[in-house]
Amino acid sequence: MSIIKPVTKKTLLIACVLFTVLVALIGLPARQVSAAGSVTAEDLISLVNGIRTGNGLPALQENSILDGTAQATAQTMADESSETHLGGVTARVADAGYGSGQDVAATENFAYYLYGATLAWIQSVWADTAHMLPMTDSHYTDIGAGVATNPTTHRVYYVVHAAYVMGGTYTGGSGSGSGSTGGGGSSNTATASVSQIMIPVVTSTPHADGSVIHVVQPGQTLWSIAMAYGTHIDILQQLNSLGSSTDIYQGEKLLMPSAEPPSTPTVTPTPPLPTRTVTPTRVLPTLGIATATSAVASGSDLSLDRRTLGLIIIAICGLGLGTVMFTASRRR
Repeated sequence: MSIIKPVTKKTLLIACVLFTVLVALIGLPARQVSAAGSVTAEDLISLVNGIRTGNGLPALQENSILDGTAQATAQTMADESSETHLGGVTARVADAGYGSGQDVAATENFAYYLYGATLAWIQSVWADTAHMLPMTDSHYTDIGAGVATNPTTHRVYYVVHAAYVMGGTYTGGSGSGSGSTGGGGSSNTATASVSQIMIPVVTSTPHADGSVIHVVQPGQTLWSIAMAYGTHIDILQQLNSLGSSTDIYQGEKLLMPSAEPPSTPTVTPTPPLPTRTVTPTRVLPTLGIATATSAVASGSDLSLDRRTLGLIIIAICGLGLGTVMFTASRRR
């Protein structure tokens, strides 16, 4: 004959606490984890120097002043959720004391990514000619880097400053070196011959046949243009026969993915009523995006997601467990 031990109040309390913790853990939203968030300023410097030495050039020397300007730039861009350079990188590093009053030349690469990027991704978006300047130009001798995060947008910004002393006396302003800037998710200050004007990417209006042509403006990159139009770099490369190149130039006309030609609104007359005059009713066209939104909204009203359903099932099981324990306690 087996003896069933009565359920004690202590056991019941422990069971209730464990059940509450279980429900709380399941109810927590899944955290987006990215190994990219571990990319540091030192990693960026190693990336640049690894490519430089692979090209037969000496590694750049880490410079504390450039580290400071790069970190300050990354923090400012993160605070402002910037999509373009701050401008005047040569003047900024010189004013910070780099070159000790002599003329200097500086260049700036930056990139940002939601929750952080991988080092391989950063290398891929800095693979064009302008961004490769710190890795291919033998004049550059020093480097600094910085990483900062916007806690609201969760964008992680990566900035590299490379520079060298040209000699002569620094008189302020942009200096004699490169100081031009670009925009978008990743960009670079190119050579002194490139305009320092930065024009944000503004999408073009589709033509009557649905085709969209974008004229490249100063400071715009293929990456930033693709982001503005909601497409991908490889699609733009295919449409414009660019191959694997991401190099574009000011004034170049790029074909964007075609938009659907606008439909003509139709006018449907309301059938005549005995005591009313005929009133034409204007029926506006239904846009695809509105239709998609409506479908999602109606779907969410008719069904439960897995997490909600799981919580309901756990709550029912917990209620049953509590009832059984309470009944057993009463019997005791």
